[in-house]
Amino acid sequence: MCVLLVLSFSALARAGDLAADAKIAMPMLLKALTYDTNFDSRGLGDFTVLVVAEASQSDKRDLLLDGLKDMPNQKVKNRPLKYAGTEFKDEASLQAEIDRTRASALLVVPGLSTATLKHVWDVAQDNQAYVIALEASMVEFGLPIGVQVTGGKPQILINEKGAKSVGAKFETAILKLARVIQ
Repeated sequence: MCVLLVLSFSALARAGDLAADAKIAMPMLLKALTYDTNFDSRGLGDFTVLVVAEASQSDKRDLLLDGLKDMPNQKVKNRPLKYAGTEFKDEASLQAEIDRTRASALLVVPGLSTATLKHVWDVAQDNQAYVIALEASMVEFGLPIGVQVTGGKPQILINEKGAKSVGAKFETAILKLARVIQ
């Protein structure tokens, strides 16, 4: 019982770190998206970020959503910012959720399996939707943009090939600040 309690506390501590990291990373990520030369042509109205998690990650997803909804400045370049969450089941259900929420971007919960990540990435490319990551390995995998927080310091990561795959082309100003992955 003690071991389970310690493991649960440890998992909660990591989840708490995740929420704190997201509060640091998301404003930076959302601002970085506005440096996409195609941002204005990607629609009007609400800018909805769909937080995607596997069934086993529902606690992480909910913690992220709670933290993100409380953040100040809930706009992305004059577009009201909204968050929604979903559990990944398959590509068809993710597509239905993107259609229902009119998601502009997908935020993948850290720790998503490689298989699920591939499916999410395929659907995102079909929809020309931004995919945002909070882990460097996911941007290295091919996702367009992310932020890695190390010691409380955020670093923007941009995968140029991934960005191009969803129709994003980032201005030089943001590329100079980011760690660019070819």
